[in-house]
Amino acid sequence: MRTLLSCSCSRACGLFLAASVAWAQGEDVLPGEPFERLGEVLQGNLAAALNPEASGWHSEARSDAVAAQLKKIAKVLEQPASAGGEALAGVFAEDFSFTHPASSQEVFADAAFRVLRVTEARGEATAAKAANPTTDRVGFMQRLMGMIAGASEVHAKFKFVRVYEEGVPGKPGLVTEAVLLVDGLRDGGAAQHNAWWQCHWFEDPAGKVPPRLWSVEVLDQHEVQARAASPRLFADCSEAVLGALPAWSEQLLPGLSSWRARFDTRLGLPLLGHAAGIAVGDVNGDGLEDLYLCQPGGLPNKLLLHQPDGRVVDASAEAGVDFLDFSRAALLVDLDDDGDRDLVVSAAERLLLLANDGRARFWLAGALDSPDTTSLAAADIDLDGDLDLYACAYASPYDHAALPVPYHDASNGMPNKLFENRGDWVFVEATAQRGLDQNNRRFSFAASFEDYDMDGDPDLYVANDFGRDNLYRNDGGTFRDVGAEAGADDISAGMGVTWGDYDGDGDFDLYVSNMYSSAGNRIAFQARFQAEASAEVRAHYQRHSRGNTLYRNEGDGTFEDVTPASPLNVAMGRWAWGALFADLNNDGWQDLLSPNGFLTEELSDDL
Repeated sequence: MRTLLSCSCSRACGLFLAASVAWAQGEDVLPGEPFERLGEVLQGNLAAALNPEASGWHSEARSDAVAAQLKKIAKVLEQPASAGGEALAGVFAEDFSFTHPASSQEVFADAAFRVLRVTEARGEATAAKAANPTTDRVGFMQRLMGMIAGASEVHAKFKFVRVYEEGVPGKPGLVTEAVLLVDGLRDGGAAQHNAWWQCHWFEDPAGKVPPRLWSVEVLDQHEVQARAASPRLFADCSEAVLGALPAWSEQLLPGLSSWRARFDTRLGLPLLGHAAGIAVGDVNGDGLEDLYLCQPGGLPNKLLLHQPDGRVVDASAEAGVDFLDFSRAALLVDLDDDGDRDLVVSAAERLLLLANDGRARFWLAGALDSPDTTSLAAADIDLDGDLDLYACAYASPYDHAALPVPYHDASNGMPNKLFENRGDWVFVEATAQRGLDQNNRRFSFAASFEDYDMDGDPDLYVANDFGRDNLYRNDGGTFRDVGAEAGADDISAGMGVTWGDYDGDGDFDLYVSNMYSSAGNRIAFQARFQAEASAEVRAHYQRHSRGNTLYRNEGDGTFEDVTPASPLNVAMGRWAWGALFADLNNDGWQDLLSPNGFLTEELSDDL
């Protein structure tokens, strides 16, 4: 094992609160401890801090109350046998009504899937009512149960995305919006229903009983049906491919929290889990794609060679690339123009440049000063025939005081760097000379080169957390940030970027991975949120929670944000990391795959 070196603002506020309170109380509390196992004082302090009423957030308290009612409906969908008796007692008002769209139309069908979608826009919902009589609560539940009739392994979940404390036109009183997500297995195939509801609630003036559902209006709805005879698009083959490796059970299966409890944090074990870089490429010339895995500090990076039978063998030590330094990013690209894939990997404070002999044996050809790299991109920016390197940076994992300021448009992050390839493994830092130091103190997670303006040279998009992104247009080897003037600066929580021609018009469109926050969509639109801030700042916070963004290339150097208003479309990628355009079903059209989530813990009640 090799080591060449000595050894953010968290949105998980509750975790930091628990840690600080525990420290003050002198209690031995670890992240992930169940609430009931915390000390009595700590439980009380946490409960008070997380009580929305205590801080004047009545909209959140009301949201919690109606969420409890809708969760009863979700439970009945998951467990139809519980539908009788008192399962839904007190959920519906006596004069409840349900207005659903007049019709759904098939918008996609192939051998694997059939997709139905409501065709009228939200503004046409009132007109749809006249053609579609409302339904009472019995008909409402029958319609819901019919969506998953005969299905097994049903999952139902509501996401609560908007609260109107004073109601909306025609609906005085409390109105909320929620997204219903239901899926299950039926007749050997899968079925999925997504719906966007507007809910009108009756509240007891005395507050003695929970809110009751007065009406539900469906604003948008999608239904996806998998053909029973069709194979699954994807199957989890992790254990089949990796299971024979000792590292599978010894290193890869234990979660980050497991290693964090065992290793010194100075090795580089970030609390937020920013340690998941991979690179794919054929490193030994056998025509099969191999895999390089970055690992937290103290664990060896892994080079896994793809075998003809589909499995992999661990060649990390033999290849000379099993570094123990904290690594977050890697590339397998040909840097010396000899026809094989070389390796670039971040190792704590530097980028290591490793030459490949063509048989998966690497030696250190150089090292570049690049602290705390989060991701890498390569392109021939000056068209001289070799690949240059761009390194994104965020904030030091060793500096827990490196918080984004201001939160919605931070410009105090680590600088990104461009390294120009001069040949013979000589790389020169040329960030400022090439114009890439403009707006270069963001919290960058990802970057991607593409010739979006079709002038023959690669342009660069950088996705930044806590603020606006960069679109650097390449004009003959010199870059300029044109994100704002091109309409593509996307002020949000950028965590990934991908290019693809989704509309088939011949130019590259753009999809940016951000964070969709149900809580943010509820809170940022309340009058008391950032009440002293300007309308522009409030709009930035609201935009920060919207989710992923789809930009259509207009062909004139500008982009149009075509992200639909409905959260059921491309916006709600959840906590999205590195979505990619790809033709998943080989029909010639670019689909989107959006990985999402955060830290996976062993405890079901953990964050």
